[in-house]
Amino acid sequence: MEKKELQATLSAPFDLQQWQQVLRKVFGVQHLYATPSEIPLPANNKADAAYELGKFTTADDRLVGLYWVKVKPNVWIERNKVGLRELLRSVYKYDVDGALIVFEQGDKWRLSFVSEIRTRDEQGNTVEQLTEPRRYTYLLGAGEKTNTPSARLASLAGKKLYLDDIRQAFSVEVLNAEFYKMVANHFYQLVGTAENKNIAHQGVLLLPSITPNNPQNRKKYQEFAVRLIGRTVFCWFLKVKKSKQGKALIPEELLSAQAVKQHPNYYHNILEKLFFQTLNTPMAKRRDDLPEAFRDIPFLNGGLFDPHPDDYYKLSELTGLSGHLNTLIIPDSWFASFFEQLEQYNFTIDENSSVDVEVSVDPEMLGRIFENLLAEIDPESGETARKATGSYYTPREIVDYMATESLVHYLHSKTHIDPDQLRPIFKMDSSVSFTDDDKEKILQALDQLKIIDPACGSGAFPMGVLQKMVMALEKLDPSAHWWKQQQISRIENVMLRKQVSEKLDNTSMEYARKIGIIQNTLYGVDIQPIAAEISKLRCFLTLVVDENVDDTQPNRGVEPLPNLEFKFVTANALIGLPVEQDFGGLFNANDDLDKLKQIRLSYLQSYGDEKNQLKEEFKSIQTKILRTQYNNRVTDVNSRAYLISTWEPFSHESANWFDPEWMFGVKEFDVVIGNPPYIQLQKAQNDKTKYADLYKAQNYETFARTGDIYCLFYEKGMKLLKSDGILCYITSNKWMRAGYGEKLRAFFTRYNPLLLLDLGPNVFENATVDTNILIIQKCENRNQLKALTINERKKDTIPFDSLVKEKSVVLKNLSKDAWFIGSDAEQRLKEKIERIGKPLKDWDVKIYRGVLTGLNEAFIITTEKRNEILAHCKTDEERRRTEAIIKPILRGKDIKRYYYEWAGLWVIVIPAGWTNENKGKQSAEEFIQEQFPSLMTHLKVFEAKAKKRDDQGDYWWELRACAYYPEFEKEKVVWQRITQEPTFCLVKPNVYVLDSMAFFTGNNLKFIMAILNSKLIYKYVEMIVHQYGFTGFRLSNQYVEVMPLPPITPTNEPIVRQIEALVDKILAAKKEDKNADTTAWEREIDGLVYGLYGLTEEEIKIIEGK
Repeated sequence: MEKKELQATLSAPFDLQQWQQVLRKVFGVQHLYATPSEIPLPANNKADAAYELGKFTTADDRLVGLYWVKVKPNVWIERNKVGLRELLRSVYKYDVDGALIVFEQGDKWRLSFVSEIRTRDEQGNTVEQLTEPRRYTYLLGAGEKTNTPSARLASLAGKKLYLDDIRQAFSVEVLNAEFYKMVANHFYQLVGTAENKNIAHQGVLLLPSITPNNPQNRKKYQEFAVRLIGRTVFCWFLKVKKSKQGKALIPEELLSAQAVKQHPNYYHNILEKLFFQTLNTPMAKRRDDLPEAFRDIPFLNGGLFDPHPDDYYKLSELTGLSGHLNTLIIPDSWFASFFEQLEQYNFTIDENSSVDVEVSVDPEMLGRIFENLLAEIDPESGETARKATGSYYTPREIVDYMATESLVHYLHSKTHIDPDQLRPIFKMDSSVSFTDDDKEKILQALDQLKIIDPACGSGAFPMGVLQKMVMALEKLDPSAHWWKQQQISRIENVMLRKQVSEKLDNTSMEYARKIGIIQNTLYGVDIQPIAAEISKLRCFLTLVVDENVDDTQPNRGVEPLPNLEFKFVTANALIGLPVEQDFGGLFNANDDLDKLKQIRLSYLQSYGDEKNQLKEEFKSIQTKILRTQYNNRVTDVNSRAYLISTWEPFSHESANWFDPEWMFGVKEFDVVIGNPPYIQLQKAQNDKTKYADLYKAQNYETFARTGDIYCLFYEKGMKLLKSDGILCYITSNKWMRAGYGEKLRAFFTRYNPLLLLDLGPNVFENATVDTNILIIQKCENRNQLKALTINERKKDTIPFDSLVKEKSVVLKNLSKDAWFIGSDAEQRLKEKIERIGKPLKDWDVKIYRGVLTGLNEAFIITTEKRNEILAHCKTDEERRRTEAIIKPILRGKDIKRYYYEWAGLWVIVIPAGWTNENKGKQSAEEFIQEQFPSLMTHLKVFEAKAKKRDDQGDYWWELRACAYYPEFEKEKVVWQRITQEPTFCLVKPNVYVLDSMAFFTGNNLKFIMAILNSKLIYKYVEMIVHQYGFTGFRLSNQYVEVMPLPPITPTNEPIVRQIEALVDKILAAKKEDKNADTTAWEREIDGLVYGLYGLTEEEIKIIEGK
């Protein structure tokens, strides 16, 4: 079936015969029921009738059911997803592997694919469902955008269909990637592109008095573009939201590709009026000359449309026109192109969940857009802003799980109800049953909850928590009566209480729940101003979704959005206010604190003159505090009082400190959740300081100069918690085994780790970082940490709950040493190996790193090039001198177990200092040319590059300073530092190795190499060494030097000699034929090694993987 023919069907009201044709031609269904079979439905207020149309089997022998449901005309589908799922669930739950369901409602219809209805084991047997079935839905019918579903489904026609092919046709991830690519393309059209700190392509945007080709100005261009795109896409969502009377919040005549054609100079004539004169201005206070089309657009408030200083919004009161008509330029052609693309997509204002996905652009996409736009190349640093700030967008499924588990553990600590009984509250398809007493306890705990994300980015975690809490409240308090009363009862002012009561009575239940959660529960901090703005925007969108829009009511029934400046702040969460030294306690000024608390509460819902007055009152109290503290003395600009008095929550500047009591009026939190940034502290923060220099003065216990910033976020998170509070982070997992993680591991043992999931790689798009989720409680350690390693490559369908229940192990006796996730038997085996063995560093060996040239193309040469250089030597002396400094060298790929395969490569070794030590009074250039004329002919080709490299000696032809060059002249054991598996080999004297390898010299090399190559040590490596994604291990010196090897004693010396004899056999065989099979001897060595450690049969089985 061609796309055009399919699109005609999908763009029209549902027609059963047409749909049956689609099933035959697209999905290859051969047998449909002659007459749809009616499905008996329980009494309900959601559907009039349901039918089964037939079934078909996919190429992988999966059964897909076909269904058709007639939805009642008055049902708001977005708010009844759970009910509609429940209606059909009893029909298809264990009968089919997947289902295609049409939900027909008037001239609109939805096509849903439900996957993972039942799961099978490797033998094909049906097993208990471990995850909630996932539903993916296209919105179809009259007036809907059907380009995406038509193209996707048409691609299935004529194919041999597997169940996963159908799922891919409904994939929202593909849509998201496609949509972001389109947005990013238009972003680059605006701001241009940058390469290597230079502007490669100038964009079409022109800002007043700021040249776009200056790298210093680029950030202003980028942030203007981000705000413009953000506001525009936000308004596009508003276009989808309609009143009871069917009228959109923003009309097509103002926001569409056609509108751009009809209104030249579109930005100044339409968007500036929409943003800065309409959406941010109460209807009664708008300009009289505002065109008619703007009149019915409601006032939103919230600060999103307040002009930013860098918006260059300057209005002439006389003409009503922009003062920058000719200096702020955005071509209409850009808007026309952007809007034409936006019009190709379906937008949904209903935020998707991980198990119920509408294949449309949803509000979460806004978060993804901005997290990705912030990753645009920064010409100053030459690296992405996201990489520079170490932030990555957390997938929805991970956010879902972390939000659920954080809330479950919090509620358990407050109510003592079993966690397994609490989890269904946060699952879409799960029903709950609690006593009235337990229900009251849970509701009270949810109402009192304070939760913070100290690196909130675009708000993924606050939004995830909000969604889960709304789901819980729907189940526990369906009418929202209890919740509304709680929100009203906490207001002390009688008049204000009455106003809020009236407002809540006129709002939807969903709105009442969300506004309560946003006002009282959620808090966020981010160092990037634009990130905090996007978090606020996500909150605004989630509220707008549930507004009861009624054209007959004031402001069309739309409640002005809250001001969130005291909910999401821009600050450095890792730097606190300095401790007070003088002048008494700042927070003892109780009168001022009470006033500030009242200002925060009032400001949240204020607008217009009241909002401006509250801002002034806040600033007035700040000034009073500074005056009181210093009483006309010289002000210390680094003092606590000064920093507090100069904080500007209403500006867009980032504070270089954070204090929750001052900024939020909250001292401690019940839950800290997030995905803190991953930045090595050794990295430069700016031209003057490294991150390590910035944070060392903060006296973090977990600080290690070689460490990572996320370690400090763990400690900060624990400080932010109340007693018994819950911290839940996803971070890099290096802390578990890396040397820099020692202080953090010791820190964790003082508290109560509850759950550790080692997720490995592939969690984040375009990021190779290996991750873990850790949940830890701020109380005494109970030594009951549940831990699990998850090896699945696809993280979006992992049944976390069931895996934790069935496969997790309990880790006890944790310490500052490496944390290894293994069974009790594996833990005991690890302890035994360490008890019997002596660390390699305590043997008579010395460990070194391979040689670093800084320019391999110059200093690493082939045998052919070496022979050419030697052949051009004019004297025997020159030849001997040259021959002496050209050494054979091995690469990582040359290293095999026990032996190596030399590739005929050589390294030119003129060590740092050698020239000055030998040149006498000659100039260095004359001396080196005189000593090695033939060699210098080769090297001079690379002179310019060699001079630029960091790793050089006193002169460009020398290698970097290295005290251990003589060690390369000895016999040594060599290994790759990043390797699929531990592979050690014996290398003869005078052979060098590259810096991708390490080596040691000393005594008993053959015996030590045999132990290190054994299966036992491989198992130990798996226990203690940081795994590097799916590529293997980072086998750095810090790990190899602690390998516990059995010491040689008079008792075991015969076995040692036996092992060495077997090594000689292996080396001899490989020397004669590199493909020789030596596995029998290697297995014999393994057996002897087991004996040296005194392993039992059960312990050997663990190592052998049996």
